[in-house]
Amino acid sequence: MEAYEYFLYILDKAVKKAGSPSRLAYSLNMAPNMITRWYKQERIPTLRSIQPVLDYMNADFKTGDAVVDKTVKFVTPRRAEAGKNVMLPDSEEFIATPLVGERGAGPGYFQQDSIKSWMVVNKNQSAVRGRRNIIAVEIGQHSTSMQPLLSPGDVVLVDRDDTDVSRPGRIMLVRTPDGAGMVKRVSVRRGQDGKVQIVFYSDNAASNPPQTYQLDDDYHGDMSAAVVGRVISSLADIKNR
Repeated sequence: MEAYEYFLYILDKAVKKAGSPSRLAYSLNMAPNMITRWYKQERIPTLRSIQPVLDYMNADFKTGDAVVDKTVKFVTPRRAEAGKNVMLPDSEEFIATPLVGERGAGPGYFQQDSIKSWMVVNKNQSAVRGRRNIIAVEIGQHSTSMQPLLSPGDVVLVDRDDTDVSRPGRIMLVRTPDGAGMVKRVSVRRGQDGKVQIVFYSDNAASNPPQTYQLDDDYHGDMSAAVVGRVISSLADIKNR
């Protein structure tokens, strides 16, 4: 059984145990809309956000399918000319991570048709070392909001387990309330009404004003629905820059 299918199975049993999605949400002290949208398969949850459901059912979620990285198995790869007389590296030093488009990138599990390609990443790189839940995201063709740092076609690595936005200005993969993914800097603050606000802002600020959302009103209080993960590295095409 695939990881997402397994979660839906557990969620269905939890809803039946509680009596309804809203009663389950009340029991778990979670937003009712969140449970309902999961139950109707309108939103794919993150690993962190489903933990209360697993605890409620005393279920163990096997993360072998949950972690998107896969160990690379080298099968007589074609060598670059410069390395033709050098021993091949140990496959244990590398992982393959899925490459997806910026707008479609988010939490949860990707369908096969949403994966554009795969990237091979050295696990010993300083930015990657110790990180497991990594995806590669291609900056969209018309996404110029993070220039000059990031331009269309650049690829960034995102750690979906690192969603800490306590320090303003970190570059994160975020999602708008309608589910569109984008790479932005993030800050979190409280408005005059005391509500938590999430601000997405760009390096190219002159053409891209900040976007401010209400955590409770726009994301049903679920920070993981707004912040997917932290950008930890980038691969840029600089030949024309």
